[in-house]
Amino acid sequence: MNIVATVAKSFPSVTTEVFVSEIANHVPHLHIRWDQTKIKASYADVVKKLRDGEPSIETTPGFTDSLFMNFWMLQAGEAEIVAKRLKEVLKAAV
Repeated sequence: MNIVATVAKSFPSVTTEVFVSEIANHVPHLHIRWDQTKIKASYADVVKKLRDGEPSIETTPGFTDSLFMNFWMLQAGEAEIVAKRLKEVLKAAV
């Protein structure tokens, strides 16, 4: 999760926050937010590009005010793949 947060925060206006729900599972989630005048993509646009890309990356559904991700099922090295794809998508929107 840290590598994804670090890559995301390298872009203008991007902020990240780790959130752990008190109810249900206690899995850390990463909220990623940005100013859409600086990164010209909505959260829905980024979710779609991550899902439609190669490899396909699924984010936590149901959020319109941020990109919301969890990492608890990733295998070694997969966080780096997520970070790389997120970087590609955000870079294309700057």
